[in-house]
Amino acid sequence: MANEELYVGQKLTAVLEDVETNTAIATWEYEILAVTDKLDASQGLETKLISEKWITPEAQSIHTMEESAAGASLEGSADTALEVTKFAWDFIKDNKAVSNAKDTTTSVILKGTDPLDYQNAKEGKTGDIRFYVHDSLIKDWILVEVISRLQGTYHATPSKPDMAFGHYLPSVHFNVVKIFVGFSFRLDAHAEVTAPSNLGPKDDVQPQVGIYAKFKVSWLSSHTYTASFGANGLRGFSFKGWN
Repeated sequence: MANEELYVGQKLTAVLEDVETNTAIATWEYEILAVTDKLDASQGLETKLISEKWITPEAQSIHTMEESAAGASLEGSADTALEVTKFAWDFIKDNKAVSNAKDTTTSVILKGTDPLDYQNAKEGKTGDIRFYVHDSLIKDWILVEVISRLQGTYHATPSKPDMAFGHYLPSVHFNVVKIFVGFSFRLDAHAEVTAPSNLGPKDDVQPQVGIYAKFKVSWLSSHTYTASFGANGLRGFSFKGWN
């Protein structure tokens, strides 16, 4: 989208949407206060937030993460034998999906073990989640769009007899299905993971973590848009929804 097409007074809407149900979970509307000279697009736009709407109050609570919350435990018994191999990582950087699997994948397994120490894993994924920015009046004028989902392997059992039995998560990552970023905008996204909890007994470990996808678009008042997911060793992966 050419920068000169944007104008002072124009309103832009950012949307977090559940693709599977075609449900807008949250919308944020902005007004453009200033547009840079088209020859110096790196200076971007000046905007202000004029409204924020959530489908339910519960949705706002579910998809809001304090900056200090990464590594905090969910409900359930903490188990020091569990380990999250990576608590945070970028999966979109400067408008491009990060392709190095080593840098964008975490595991929830026993301390001192390797993802290859597990067997009989199942593949799983959530439905697609869409975050996009469009002109508030001309809704098909898309300036930023990303469709992504949480996926990986779960239900994996230990391959060695001296390892605590349970169902673990050898691989967890975000898959970027589609990405588009218009001229003069920049999109970045990173993941943050809570500390693991064990929802099962000690002789049948069932690790669970919360995982947050955090999207940031340049020029939109430095706002971060968060989508909340869950990963469970026995049940797999889920999008937290809105209730």
